[in-house]
Amino acid sequence: MKTKKLLNLGLILAFALSMSIMGCKKDIEEIQTIPESGHNGVLKAGAVGTIVSSGTKINGDYRAGVALNSSNSVTLKVIVTAIGTYNIASNTVNGYSYAKSGTFTATGIQYVTLPASGTPVATGINTFMVTFGTTCSFTVVVVSNVPIVQTSCNISYTYYEVANQVTKKIWLDRNLGASRVAQSANDYQAYGSLYQWGRLADNHQCITWTGPNAGTPVNGTTTTTSSSNTPGHSLFIKTTQSPWDWRVPQNNNLWQGVTGINNPCPPGFRLPTSAEFTAEVNSWATKNTAGAFGSILKWTTAGYRDFPNGQIYQAGTIGGYWSSTISSTKATALWFSASQGYTVSDFRAVGYSVRCIKN
Repeated sequence: MKTKKLLNLGLILAFALSMSIMGCKKDIEEIQTIPESGHNGVLKAGAVGTIVSSGTKINGDYRAGVALNSSNSVTLKVIVTAIGTYNIASNTVNGYSYAKSGTFTATGIQYVTLPASGTPVATGINTFMVTFGTTCSFTVVVVSNVPIVQTSCNISYTYYEVANQVTKKIWLDRNLGASRVAQSANDYQAYGSLYQWGRLADNHQCITWTGPNAGTPVNGTTTTTSSSNTPGHSLFIKTTQSPWDWRVPQNNNLWQGVTGINNPCPPGFRLPTSAEFTAEVNSWATKNTAGAFGSILKWTTAGYRDFPNGQIYQAGTIGGYWSSTISSTKATALWFSASQGYTVSDFRAVGYSVRCIKN
C-alpha cells in the first residue's frame, strides 16, 4: 500500500512538473489556431492566470539617452483564472525596466499595462523577461536620438529615427523633404517631396505645399526622356509612351539597397521593399488612412504627381510611397485611402512620396 501511495505521489509531481515546463499555452480565443508562448502559473501575490504573448504591445518611443515617461509602457494580455493581487515585473535591460502591482477583480481576459522606468543607454533590440510565476519575453527597439541632416531642394532638413515596435524596423520619422513629423494625415507641412521612381534627388521632386490639397512643383517639365541614370536637370520628365518611365531604356538597379545608384536616402537608409510595406500595413490598427496615420510612423496623404502632364492629384486624399521592388516594367508602391491600404504596381514616371528605412 505504501508503494502504491508513493507511486501516485510520483505521478502527481510528474504531472505538475510537466505543466510548469510546457511554456506559454494557447490563447483561449485562438485555441487550435495560433500557438502562443505565454506561461501558466500563480501570480506572485495570489492571483492565478496565464500571460498570452501574442497580446503584448509596446507603447511609446524609445531613444538612447532619453529618459522614459508616461507614454512608455508594455501592455500584457492575461487570462485570469482566479482573482487576487499581483506584482508583475521585468528584469532591467539597457538601463530600464517595467513593473506594475494591482488586483485582478474578475476572471477571464484582462489587459495590464506595466509602466517603464529608467533611461535606455544604447541603441539596439532589448529582450525583457516578465516575472509572472514563470517568465515570458518581449523585445523593444531603442533608436538613436542623433539628428540626421540632409539637404535637398536647396533646404537643410532634419530627420530622426523612429521604430515600429511590431515589425522591429527603424525608419525616418517623416517623408523625404518634409519639414516636420505629421500632425494629421493631411498635414501638408509633412508631405515632403514627390519622386519619380529611381531618380536622384536632383530637385525634380521639389514641391511647394500651401495647403492640404494644394501644391506647386518648384521646377517645370520636359517630354524628353533620359538615356542615362542622371538626366542632368531638375525637370519632371513627362511621358505618354511605353514603358512610361523617365529613363529609356529602363534600369532596375537605381534604388536597390543603400548602395543603389540613385539612392536618395541618408547614409545607412534605403527605399523599403514591397514586403516591408506589406508588413507595415499589417501592423496598422486599420488598413486605411486612419491606420496609416495612427501608426508611430505617421504616414501622410500627399497624393501623387502624374506622368502624362506632371500635375499633382489627390493630395489630402490618398497616400502613395515608392518601394524599391520592381514589378515588370513598373515598380511597387504603398497606397492607401480612407477605405483601404495595400501595395500596388505603378509606372515609374509617377511622382510618389519617399520614406526611408534603415538598412
